[in-house]
Amino acid sequence: MAVDNPGHASPPSATLPVGAPRTAGSGSGPPAGLPTLGLTLPQFSTDPGPALAASRDAHRLGFGGVFVFDHMWPLGGPRTRAALECWTLLAAVAAEVGRPPGRPGAMRVGTLVTRAGVRAPALVARMAATVGELAGVPPIVGVGRGDLANREENLAFGLPFGDVAERSAALAATVVALRGPLAAGAEVWVGGVGPGARELAGRLADAWNGWALTPEELAAGLADARRAAEAAGRDPAAVAGTWGGQVLVAPERAEAEARLARWGADRPPAEVARVVAGDPDTVLDRLGALGQAGAAWCVAATVGGPAAEMRALLAAAAGLPGRPEIS
Repeated sequence: MAVDNPGHASPPSATLPVGAPRTAGSGSGPPAGLPTLGLTLPQFSTDPGPALAASRDAHRLGFGGVFVFDHMWPLGGPRTRAALECWTLLAAVAAEVGRPPGRPGAMRVGTLVTRAGVRAPALVARMAATVGELAGVPPIVGVGRGDLANREENLAFGLPFGDVAERSAALAATVVALRGPLAAGAEVWVGGVGPGARELAGRLADAWNGWALTPEELAAGLADARRAAEAAGRDPAAVAGTWGGQVLVAPERAEAEARLARWGADRPPAEVARVVAGDPDTVLDRLGALGQAGAAWCVAATVGGPAAEMRALLAAAAGLPGRPEIS
Protein backbone atom coordinates (compact mmCIF):
# COMPACT_ATOMS: atom_id res chain seq x y z
CA MET A 1 0.00 0.00 0.00
CA ALA A 2 1.18 3.52 -0.70
CA VAL A 3 2.14 5.48 2.39
CA ASP A 4 2.96 9.18 2.62
CA ASN A 5 4.77 9.26 5.95
CA PRO A 6 7.17 12.02 6.98
CA GLY A 7 8.59 10.00 9.83
CA HIS A 8 8.17 12.61 12.59
CA ALA A 9 8.75 11.54 16.13
CA SER A 10 5.48 11.25 18.03
CA PRO A 11 4.75 12.98 21.34
CA PRO A 12 3.62 10.84 24.29
CA SER A 13 0.70 8.55 23.58
CA ALA A 14 -2.86 9.78 23.33
CA THR A 15 -6.08 7.89 22.76
CA LEU A 16 -7.52 8.61 19.31
CA PRO A 17 -9.97 5.76 18.75
CA VAL A 18 -10.97 4.70 15.28
CA GLY A 19 -14.57 5.62 14.56
CA ALA A 20 -15.07 7.49 17.82
CA PRO A 21 -18.64 8.59 18.59
CA ARG A 22 -19.77 11.40 16.36
CA THR A 23 -20.72 14.80 17.73
CA ALA A 24 -24.26 16.14 17.55
CA GLY A 25 -25.22 17.08 14.04
CA SER A 26 -22.59 14.85 12.40
CA GLY A 27 -23.11 13.65 8.88
CA SER A 28 -24.70 16.90 7.69
CA GLY A 29 -21.57 18.27 6.04
CA PRO A 30 -18.08 19.41 7.03
CA PRO A 31 -17.72 20.33 10.72
CA ALA A 32 -17.84 24.01 11.67
CA GLY A 33 -14.47 25.67 11.95
CA LEU A 34 -12.68 23.22 9.68
CA PRO A 35 -9.07 24.42 9.20
CA THR A 36 -7.34 24.79 5.86
CA LEU A 37 -6.30 21.28 4.83
CA GLY A 38 -2.83 20.41 3.60
CA LEU A 39 -0.98 17.23 2.73
CA THR A 40 2.57 15.94 2.98
CA LEU A 41 4.12 14.45 -0.14
CA PRO A 42 5.84 11.04 -0.57
CA GLN A 43 9.62 11.46 -0.51
CA PHE A 44 11.19 8.10 0.31
CA SER A 45 12.05 7.31 -3.30
CA THR A 46 14.57 8.03 -6.03
CA ASP A 47 11.70 8.97 -8.34
CA PRO A 48 10.10 12.42 -7.94
CA GLY A 49 7.18 11.38 -10.16
CA PRO A 50 4.84 10.21 -7.36
CA ALA A 51 5.41 13.41 -5.34
CA LEU A 52 4.73 15.61 -8.36
CA ALA A 53 1.65 13.58 -9.27
CA ALA A 54 0.37 13.85 -5.69
CA SER A 55 0.89 17.62 -5.76
CA ARG A 56 -1.10 17.91 -9.00
CA ASP A 57 -3.86 15.76 -7.53
CA ALA A 58 -3.97 17.84 -4.35
CA HIS A 59 -4.21 20.99 -6.48
CA ARG A 60 -7.07 19.52 -8.53
CA LEU A 61 -8.97 18.42 -5.42
CA GLY A 62 -8.71 21.85 -3.79
CA PHE A 63 -6.35 21.28 -0.87
CA GLY A 64 -4.82 24.40 0.60
CA GLY A 65 -1.22 23.29 0.38
CA VAL A 66 1.35 20.54 0.06
CA PHE A 67 4.40 20.12 2.28
CA VAL A 68 7.75 18.32 2.24
CA PHE A 69 9.96 17.14 5.08
CA ASP A 70 13.72 17.30 5.62
CA HIS A 71 15.17 13.81 6.06
CA MET A 72 17.93 12.00 4.25
CA TRP A 73 16.56 8.59 5.22
CA PRO A 74 13.42 7.34 7.01
CA LEU A 75 13.65 7.76 10.76
CA GLY A 76 13.54 4.28 12.20
CA GLY A 77 13.85 2.77 8.71
CA PRO A 78 16.72 1.48 6.57
CA ARG A 79 19.45 4.05 5.99
CA THR A 80 19.97 2.75 2.48
CA ARG A 81 16.44 3.76 1.46
CA ALA A 82 16.53 6.83 -0.75
CA ALA A 83 14.86 10.11 0.16
CA LEU A 84 14.23 13.07 -2.12
CA GLU A 85 15.93 16.20 -0.77
CA CYS A 86 13.56 18.69 0.82
CA TRP A 87 14.25 22.01 -0.91
CA THR A 88 15.10 20.58 -4.32
CA LEU A 89 11.78 18.75 -4.38
CA LEU A 90 9.93 21.80 -3.03
CA ALA A 91 11.21 23.92 -5.92
CA ALA A 92 10.05 21.29 -8.41
CA VAL A 93 6.63 21.14 -6.76
CA ALA A 94 6.36 24.94 -6.79
CA ALA A 95 7.09 24.98 -10.51
CA GLU A 96 4.57 22.17 -11.07
CA VAL A 97 1.59 23.69 -9.25
CA GLY A 98 2.52 27.37 -9.11
CA ARG A 99 0.64 30.10 -10.89
CA PRO A 100 1.56 33.55 -12.23
CA PRO A 101 1.30 36.33 -9.61
CA GLY A 102 -2.15 37.89 -9.50
CA ARG A 103 -4.06 34.81 -10.64
CA PRO A 104 -6.46 33.54 -7.95
CA GLY A 105 -6.63 30.01 -6.63
CA ALA A 106 -3.05 29.48 -5.53
CA MET A 107 -2.13 26.36 -3.61
CA ARG A 108 0.56 26.95 -1.00
CA VAL A 109 3.76 24.92 -0.87
CA GLY A 110 5.97 24.54 2.15
CA THR A 111 8.19 22.58 4.51
CA LEU A 112 7.03 20.67 7.58
CA VAL A 113 9.68 20.97 8.74
CA THR A 114 13.05 22.03 7.43
CA ARG A 115 15.74 21.51 10.04
CA ALA A 116 17.72 24.46 11.35
CA GLY A 117 21.47 23.94 11.32
CA VAL A 118 21.50 21.84 8.16
CA ARG A 119 21.79 25.00 6.02
CA ALA A 120 22.94 28.52 6.82
CA PRO A 121 20.05 30.78 7.88
CA ALA A 122 20.54 33.35 5.11
CA LEU A 123 20.71 30.56 2.54
CA VAL A 124 17.39 29.14 3.78
CA ALA A 125 15.85 32.59 3.41
CA ARG A 126 17.02 32.91 -0.19
CA MET A 127 15.84 29.39 -0.98
CA ALA A 128 12.41 30.31 0.38
CA ALA A 129 12.32 33.44 -1.79
CA THR A 130 13.25 31.40 -4.87
CA VAL A 131 10.51 28.85 -4.17
CA GLY A 132 8.06 31.72 -3.78
CA GLU A 133 9.01 33.08 -7.19
CA LEU A 134 8.37 29.66 -8.72
CA ALA A 135 5.06 29.19 -6.87
CA GLY A 136 3.74 32.71 -7.48
CA VAL A 137 2.99 33.04 -3.75
CA PRO A 138 5.35 33.01 -0.73
CA PRO A 139 5.94 29.55 0.71
CA ILE A 140 5.17 28.37 4.20
CA VAL A 141 8.43 27.48 5.91
CA GLY A 142 7.94 25.23 8.90
CA VAL A 143 11.27 25.01 10.72
CA GLY A 144 12.42 22.94 13.70
CA ARG A 145 15.63 22.22 15.58
CA GLY A 146 15.61 18.44 15.16
CA ASP A 147 16.14 15.90 17.93
CA LEU A 148 18.40 12.98 18.83
CA ALA A 149 16.77 10.83 16.14
CA ASN A 150 18.48 13.12 13.58
CA ARG A 151 21.99 12.84 15.01
CA GLU A 152 23.29 9.90 13.00
CA GLU A 153 21.49 11.17 9.91
CA ASN A 154 23.34 14.49 10.14
CA LEU A 155 26.73 12.95 10.87
CA ALA A 156 26.43 10.46 8.00
CA PHE A 157 26.06 13.38 5.59
CA GLY A 158 28.88 15.43 7.14
CA LEU A 159 26.47 17.84 8.85
CA PRO A 160 26.94 19.18 12.37
CA PHE A 161 24.67 18.08 15.18
CA GLY A 162 25.02 20.38 18.15
CA ASP A 163 23.67 20.12 21.65
CA VAL A 164 20.23 21.44 22.56
CA ALA A 165 21.48 24.98 23.14
CA GLU A 166 23.34 25.07 19.82
CA ARG A 167 20.40 23.69 17.89
CA SER A 168 18.02 26.11 19.61
CA ALA A 169 20.29 29.00 18.64
CA ALA A 170 20.38 27.79 15.05
CA LEU A 171 16.59 27.59 15.03
CA ALA A 172 16.23 31.14 16.31
CA ALA A 173 18.76 32.44 13.77
CA THR A 174 16.91 30.69 10.95
CA VAL A 175 13.57 32.16 12.03
CA VAL A 176 15.11 35.64 12.19
CA ALA A 177 16.51 35.24 8.66
CA LEU A 178 13.17 33.97 7.34
CA ARG A 179 11.39 36.97 8.84
CA GLY A 180 13.80 39.34 7.10
CA PRO A 181 13.91 40.77 3.57
CA LEU A 182 15.95 37.91 2.10
CA ALA A 183 12.97 35.56 2.37
CA ALA A 184 10.60 37.88 0.46
CA GLY A 185 7.57 37.39 2.67
CA ALA A 186 7.74 33.69 3.51
CA GLU A 187 5.26 32.57 6.18
CA VAL A 188 7.14 31.04 9.11
CA TRP A 189 5.92 28.24 11.38
CA VAL A 190 8.03 26.97 14.28
CA GLY A 191 7.51 23.25 14.75
CA GLY A 192 7.94 21.41 18.03
CA VAL A 193 5.98 20.20 21.03
CA GLY A 194 8.33 21.58 23.69
CA PRO A 195 8.16 24.93 25.51
CA GLY A 196 11.13 26.37 23.59
CA ALA A 197 9.36 25.99 20.26
CA ARG A 198 6.19 27.60 21.59
CA GLU A 199 8.11 30.53 23.07
CA LEU A 200 10.06 31.14 19.87
CA ALA A 201 6.92 30.91 17.75
CA GLY A 202 5.17 33.43 19.95
CA ARG A 203 8.11 35.79 20.00
CA LEU A 204 9.10 35.75 16.33
CA ALA A 205 7.04 33.54 13.99
CA ASP A 206 3.70 33.59 12.19
CA ALA A 207 2.56 30.30 13.66
CA TRP A 208 3.36 27.38 15.94
CA ASN A 209 3.01 23.82 14.65
CA GLY A 210 2.30 20.89 16.94
CA TRP A 211 2.76 17.39 15.56
CA ALA A 212 0.17 14.68 16.33
CA LEU A 213 -1.43 16.59 19.20
CA THR A 214 -4.96 16.22 20.53
CA PRO A 215 -7.24 19.27 20.36
CA GLU A 216 -6.71 19.84 24.09
CA GLU A 217 -2.92 19.71 23.74
CA LEU A 218 -3.01 22.04 20.75
CA ALA A 219 -5.16 24.59 22.60
CA ALA A 220 -2.82 24.55 25.60
CA GLY A 221 0.28 24.91 23.44
CA LEU A 222 -1.21 27.74 21.42
CA ALA A 223 -2.10 29.56 24.64
CA ASP A 224 1.58 29.29 25.67
CA ALA A 225 2.73 30.65 22.31
CA ARG A 226 0.33 33.58 22.53
CA ARG A 227 1.47 34.40 26.07
CA ALA A 228 5.01 34.53 24.72
CA ALA A 229 3.84 36.85 21.94
CA GLU A 230 2.22 39.18 24.44
CA ALA A 231 5.37 39.19 26.58
CA ALA A 232 7.36 40.17 23.48
CA GLY A 233 5.02 43.06 22.75
CA ARG A 234 3.26 41.37 19.85
CA ASP A 235 -0.45 40.96 19.24
CA PRO A 236 -1.16 37.43 20.55
CA ALA A 237 -3.87 36.95 17.93
CA ALA A 238 -1.23 37.36 15.21
CA VAL A 239 0.26 33.97 16.16
CA ALA A 240 -1.67 31.08 14.62
CA GLY A 241 -1.81 27.48 15.67
CA THR A 242 -1.26 24.73 13.10
CA TRP A 243 -1.35 20.94 13.31
CA GLY A 244 0.35 18.13 11.44
CA GLY A 245 -0.04 14.42 11.95
CA GLN A 246 -0.61 10.99 10.52
CA VAL A 247 -4.07 10.38 9.10
CA LEU A 248 -5.72 7.17 7.91
CA VAL A 249 -9.10 7.47 6.23
CA ALA A 250 -11.08 4.64 4.65
CA PRO A 251 -14.58 4.49 3.14
CA GLU A 252 -15.94 2.57 6.14
CA ARG A 253 -15.04 2.35 9.81
CA ALA A 254 -14.32 -1.39 9.71
CA GLU A 255 -11.85 -0.96 6.84
CA ALA A 256 -10.11 1.87 8.71
CA GLU A 257 -9.76 -0.38 11.76
CA ALA A 258 -8.30 -3.20 9.65
CA ARG A 259 -5.86 -0.91 7.85
CA LEU A 260 -4.67 0.67 11.09
CA ALA A 261 -4.09 -2.75 12.62
CA ARG A 262 -2.02 -3.88 9.63
CA TRP A 263 -0.03 -0.64 9.40
CA GLY A 264 0.60 -0.47 13.14
CA ALA A 265 1.60 -4.08 13.67
CA ASP A 266 5.35 -3.33 13.67
CA ARG A 267 5.25 0.27 14.88
CA PRO A 268 5.47 1.71 18.39
CA PRO A 269 2.07 1.73 20.11
CA ALA A 270 2.56 5.39 21.07
CA GLU A 271 2.85 6.31 17.39
CA VAL A 272 -0.17 4.25 16.39
CA ALA A 273 -2.26 5.80 19.17
CA ARG A 274 -1.64 9.25 17.68
CA VAL A 275 -2.97 8.42 14.21
CA VAL A 276 -6.24 10.16 13.34
CA ALA A 277 -8.11 7.26 11.77
CA GLY A 278 -11.61 6.38 10.70
CA ASP A 279 -14.23 6.89 8.03
CA PRO A 280 -14.33 10.34 6.36
CA ASP A 281 -16.86 11.85 8.76
CA THR A 282 -14.95 10.67 11.83
CA VAL A 283 -11.67 12.06 10.52
CA LEU A 284 -13.29 15.37 9.55
CA ASP A 285 -14.81 15.66 13.02
CA ARG A 286 -11.36 15.27 14.56
CA LEU A 287 -9.85 17.88 12.22
CA GLY A 288 -12.79 20.17 12.94
CA ALA A 289 -12.13 19.79 16.67
CA LEU A 290 -8.53 20.81 16.07
CA GLY A 291 -9.83 23.87 14.23
CA GLN A 292 -12.04 24.72 17.18
CA ALA A 293 -8.95 24.38 19.39
CA GLY A 294 -7.15 26.99 17.32
CA ALA A 295 -5.59 25.22 14.34
CA ALA A 296 -5.65 27.40 11.24
CA TRP A 297 -4.17 24.52 9.22
CA CYS A 298 -4.27 20.73 9.52
CA VAL A 299 -1.59 19.00 7.45
CA ALA A 300 -2.24 15.29 6.94
CA ALA A 301 0.48 12.71 6.39
CA THR A 302 -1.58 9.86 5.00
CA VAL A 303 -0.58 6.38 6.16
CA GLY A 304 -1.78 2.81 5.96
CA GLY A 305 -3.63 2.86 2.66
CA PRO A 306 -3.76 4.16 -0.91
CA ALA A 307 -2.81 7.82 -0.68
CA ALA A 308 -4.83 8.87 -3.75
CA GLU A 309 -7.98 7.31 -2.32
CA MET A 310 -7.46 9.04 1.01
CA ARG A 311 -6.93 12.41 -0.66
CA ALA A 312 -10.17 12.00 -2.59
CA LEU A 313 -12.13 10.90 0.49
CA LEU A 314 -10.89 13.84 2.56
CA ALA A 315 -11.58 16.36 -0.21
CA ALA A 316 -15.12 15.08 -0.74
CA ALA A 317 -15.95 14.97 2.96
CA ALA A 318 -14.60 18.49 3.46
CA GLY A 319 -16.44 19.85 0.45
CA LEU A 320 -13.28 21.28 -1.08
CA PRO A 321 -14.07 23.38 -4.17
CA GLY A 322 -11.46 21.89 -6.49
CA ARG A 323 -9.41 23.61 -9.17
CA PRO A 324 -8.92 23.12 -12.91
CA GLU A 325 -6.43 20.39 -13.78
CA ILE A 326 -2.91 21.55 -14.58
CA SER A 327 -2.25 21.08 -18.28
